[in-house]
Amino acid sequence: MVMHSDSSRSGNLPVENTAFIGRARQMTEVLASLESERLVTLTGPGGIGKTRIALRAAARTAPLLRHGAWLVELSPVLSPDLLEHSVAGVLGVADQTNRPLIDVLADYLRERELLLVLDTCEHMVDECARLARTLLDAAPGLRVLATSRQALDVPYEKVIDVGPMGTEPEGEALALLRARAWPGELEPESPDLSDPSELARLCALLDGVPLAIELAAGLLRATSVDHLVERLDHRMNVLSSNAGAEPPLPDSDYIDVTDVTDTAAAADTVPTVRRPARHSALRTTIGWSHEWCTPQERLLWARLSVFPGSFDLRAVDFVCSADPLSDCDLAGVLDGLVAKSVLLPEGTADARRYRMLDTVREYGAEWLERLGESEQVRLRHRDYYGHLAHLGEQEWIGPDQPKWQARTATELPNLRTALDTCLQTDPDTALQMASDLVYYWFCCGHLREGRHYLEAALDLAPDRPRGSARALWACGMVALGQGDLDATARLSEQSRVLAEKYDDKPALAGALCVHASALTLQGHPDRALPLYAAAYEEAARSGPPIIELVCLPTWGYAHMMLGEADGVRARVDRLRELTIPIGEIWARSYADYVWGNQCIAQGTPAEAIAPLRSSLEAKWNLDDLYGMAVTLDSLAVAATGDQRPALAARIFGLVDRAWDILGTPHLGSPEMTEHRRTCETLIRDALGPTTYNEHYLTGSDIPSVRKGVADLLPALPTP
Repeated sequence: MVMHSDSSRSGNLPVENTAFIGRARQMTEVLASLESERLVTLTGPGGIGKTRIALRAAARTAPLLRHGAWLVELSPVLSPDLLEHSVAGVLGVADQTNRPLIDVLADYLRERELLLVLDTCEHMVDECARLARTLLDAAPGLRVLATSRQALDVPYEKVIDVGPMGTEPEGEALALLRARAWPGELEPESPDLSDPSELARLCALLDGVPLAIELAAGLLRATSVDHLVERLDHRMNVLSSNAGAEPPLPDSDYIDVTDVTDTAAAADTVPTVRRPARHSALRTTIGWSHEWCTPQERLLWARLSVFPGSFDLRAVDFVCSADPLSDCDLAGVLDGLVAKSVLLPEGTADARRYRMLDTVREYGAEWLERLGESEQVRLRHRDYYGHLAHLGEQEWIGPDQPKWQARTATELPNLRTALDTCLQTDPDTALQMASDLVYYWFCCGHLREGRHYLEAALDLAPDRPRGSARALWACGMVALGQGDLDATARLSEQSRVLAEKYDDKPALAGALCVHASALTLQGHPDRALPLYAAAYEEAARSGPPIIELVCLPTWGYAHMMLGEADGVRARVDRLRELTIPIGEIWARSYADYVWGNQCIAQGTPAEAIAPLRSSLEAKWNLDDLYGMAVTLDSLAVAATGDQRPALAARIFGLVDRAWDILGTPHLGSPEMTEHRRTCETLIRDALGPTTYNEHYLTGSDIPSVRKGVADLLPALPTP
């Protein structure tokens, strides 16, 4: 199954797309704190620049740490249940067993020295605090840099309040405004557009809030600075007047702000909102940007707020195109929002994606609620990504597996949100979507998350005529990948009962295949063979295609365990017949894997190395860490039998590194474990302990398993 490969040492910090302006004092304080403290939290309101400072500080700190700095973006992670999954995904921790994930993370970080950046913690402060405290207690080389609108309230936390930029003449706020309003070019010659005193006054009106300045910079491309200052000054006076008319509040840090950015028709219905006083400039600037937009841009802004992360034009066209936007040029409207700094473009021109900053998205969400469209647009978002999941399931068996793996990974924040909406609104749709994504959960290595969503859907709908039986075998397949063979057997049996009850033939095929696979790995291949035969016959007749392909390699492996070479050859040949003509990669690699193991079993280990190399290369191309691990195990056995002890020791070191990341070796199979133990003893005896350890370290002491496999492949014979 395709896994996130284990992490390289450097980290994953994004490249800065715009110049970092000012903030020298804050940077000095943050960097000094990271030297002396293990948990540093940058606090402040939205738009104040916490993330930008954190990323710059992390980039400066990363070279000082052996394993670099790693950014976990929490803004798109709406469910606290997925916090640990998100951290594991970023770090490349691929252990997909049913061990508590916090324990897995603690073990992974225990001997590592790195900086973990938790960005945007405010919507799950308690969960982030528990995570940080647990990991810091377990890993002495770990540092955590968090950004949040409030402190995590952990005893040894160093809190740094990020304030506004300096608004003095020629200060950093003015430098930021100039850099963003006229990037990479000279300021306009006309003094009406770039008068320094008016620009400085504008920065003062904006209270030095960086996001407000960036939004104002976008407006300066379309209007003069004196006009913008006049309008904003008027708005501030209105805000002050409204605030003064309200009764005094117990907390002087807050004022009452009536949102004056609405249209006249809506103004009477807008409630008074209590907001931090230093948010007023940002709120006003966002509102002014909102008014500067065309009606189409304002409506699209509101509807786009349902996307938790990035999105593309295809998604916008479905989710946001209801009347009155049905006949407009949405690409042009998106360009208008980009020009006004409401949207940030990402990717290349032929793969363009967009995203909103949190504060801008929150403003759009408020408008969407006022328009009464929140539920409607949220359901359209659910339906679009439900269709995407179904399309991925339909097209997975074919030549586009790498494309679908990459696309699903990119859309994961949206898919998660859609799944959460399904769980809240429609259990049957939740069953279907969670089951459709089995290609991603199982084949692409997101086993924990897949089990989370499948179990959540089954808890809501345990006995539906169609969806429940399918979700049960899908959950059983995910449990199989985790090495939880008892759960696999239980879930597949429950699926079989429901499939027979409702005459659901495709689900019956899945249930029988998954149960047979569990029996095989538990060491009962004789009991598994009739189940494989029944599962394959039903899958070939009724579907689903993924079961037909999953069935054949494990069926062949069961024949191999029983010493039935003809049975192995028949299953391998059939798998190749099904996969080669359509360009399928994932299942075909298992044909090579099974045949390589058959060569070992029949006493011709030299003949095993070439097909196992082909399997390993395919799994490397798919970034299939689990597949690489099991293939490396077999390659080590083949190298042992072919009298290549140095190569075998090197492979043992490499595969141990892989299983350290993945969790339970060999999916808990006793036969695979015994093979490994026997061969390792032979190699140690042949080389001697010292030489064995030298070659073992050649395989294990590497930046990543992926790099180790890339170095190993040239040393193996090609078919």
